[in-house]
Amino acid sequence: MQKIPDDMLTLFKVAKGIENPKTDRLKIYRELVFNRFEDFIKATFPNFSSYAGENLRQLIKEFVKTEHRSPLLLDVGKEFVKFFKNFKSFPKEEKPFLEDLLLYEWLEVEVFNSPDEETSYEFSWNEKYRLSVFSRLQEFEYPVHKLKDLRKEEIVKRKGKYYLLIYRDSEDKVRHVELTPFVYNFLSLINSGVEPLRVFDKLEVELDRSIVKEYLEKFLMELIQTGILVKR
Repeated sequence: MQKIPDDMLTLFKVAKGIENPKTDRLKIYRELVFNRFEDFIKATFPNFSSYAGENLRQLIKEFVKTEHRSPLLLDVGKEFVKFFKNFKSFPKEEKPFLEDLLLYEWLEVEVFNSPDEETSYEFSWNEKYRLSVFSRLQEFEYPVHKLKDLRKEEIVKRKGKYYLLIYRDSEDKVRHVELTPFVYNFLSLINSGVEPLRVFDKLEVELDRSIVKEYLEKFLMELIQTGILVKR
C-alpha cells in the first residue's frame, strides 16, 4: 500500500481538527473546511440547527473530528444523524425531541433526492408490493411534523407515538401523512413483502371487516396511483 505523504496527512488531520494548524495558511484551510460542513448542516437541517443553538458549532466540530468518513456530501447528512443519536455530550434533556427532528429532516432530504421509478396502476390483493424509493414509513416519539404549530414545551409534552408516511408528490414537493397504528402496521407488513390479503387476514379488525377492506383497497389504490406503492 502506498504511503500517504506527510504533508497530505497533516492537511487531513488539520482539516478534521485532529491537529492544530501551525501556520496561518493551515488555519484558513481548516476554517474553510469547517464552514463547508457548517453550511451544509444548517441548510440540510434548518429546524434542528435552530433548536441546537449555540451548541451547534461544537457539535459539528466533534462530528468532523470523530465520525465523518464518506467523501460524498449527501452521505454527510446520514452520518450526522447516526452521530447525533449516539453522541452523549450534547444537552438533550430540555429538547428530547431533537433526535426525532433530525431524523425527520433527513428523511425529507432523502425522499426529495430519490430517483423516480416506474409505477403500476393495477391493484390486486394477492400481489406483492413495496414502498417506492421516494417514500418512507417512520415512527416518531414526538410530533416533529407539527413544528410550525407547536412551541417547544408543547412538543415535549406531547411525547407518544406518531406514525408517518413521508413522500414526494408529482410536483416534487415533500409531504407527509399521519397514519393510524393499524394502517401503519398494515403498510409495514406489505412493504416487507407480504401480500395485502394475507396481511388483512392476520390483523385484528374491530369494525365490520368488509367495510375496513373496502377502505383499505381504496387507500392502497391511491398510493399506487400516486406512485408511493409499487409492485415488487
